[in-house]
Amino acid sequence: MSCSRPPVPRTKHAPSSRRLMLLAGLGLALAGPVGARPDTAPAKLIEWNVSDWPPFFVFQQGQLPVTAQDLGAGAIDGFLRLVIARLPQYQHRFVSMTGARAEVERKAGRGLCSPSSMRTPERLKERFFTPAMPTLPLQLVLRRERLPVIAGGKASVSLQQLTRRDDVQGLVMSKRQYGQALAQWVRPAPDSNIRSLVAPRAGNLLAMLAAGRMDYTLEYPMIVEYHQRQQGRTGDLVTLPIDELGEPPLGYFSCTRNAWGKAVIADIDGALRQVARLPEARQVYGPWMSEALRAGHQERIDRFFEQRARGGPMIE
Repeated sequence: MSCSRPPVPRTKHAPSSRRLMLLAGLGLALAGPVGARPDTAPAKLIEWNVSDWPPFFVFQQGQLPVTAQDLGAGAIDGFLRLVIARLPQYQHRFVSMTGARAEVERKAGRGLCSPSSMRTPERLKERFFTPAMPTLPLQLVLRRERLPVIAGGKASVSLQQLTRRDDVQGLVMSKRQYGQALAQWVRPAPDSNIRSLVAPRAGNLLAMLAAGRMDYTLEYPMIVEYHQRQQGRTGDLVTLPIDELGEPPLGYFSCTRNAWGKAVIADIDGALRQVARLPEARQVYGPWMSEALRAGHQERIDRFFEQRARGGPMIE
């Protein structure tokens, strides 16, 4: 006959030691790691929409940057690196989309920022803008052999007159913003010799121009110089100032126009004002700026950054 005592029955109010351990573990998991501050939050994210657009933006070995350290040695990506260094509260991710795709994403509510935007009334409906740097002027690009026919010995060209001629043909990129001053002259029309083409990058049009498939296009002289160096054919293409252009417009940073973008663009504006105080900002175009361009535009660039450094927020 056994003399062991009968087991004590458990009540539903007395949790087992195993249940107590599980509950304790759950409490620690909810509380977070030991020593963590309760107000610590993960860094916010900025997605930068960038494109391989040398020498303004240069993808190293053709690869989209993964971190800010992967940004290339172009004008805009070097400038963006300075800005990102002053936004430590954010994580930064780089994506590459066409302008049309990016607009679709913004309209769907995706938070995107761009470090190289032209401000237009239409775009103001979709994005916040803050001025970042002065731009350099677009110029007419043509083959050197066509200079006498197109320019007639002049040092500049009227785009209004050129587009009405029937002995030459111009080609521009469709949906690219060429600025308000030139908008009416770069739009294909029955009485214009301008045609537009969907092209993934400026180099495509310059290659077509060099091959004689049209007579002229519009581009920044720095891009033309870079393209010719890459092709080993410096001097085949030349650029001329355009009469209708006044002072070149500003280049902007922009972000999706929603609550997220309103907060982010305010921080970016503050970072831009800090960067404007740096000597490096005034040399934003670095070695890609010819002596002729430097002589004509360096004073304007210096003046912009001096005013930006001293001024307050500028957000539209």
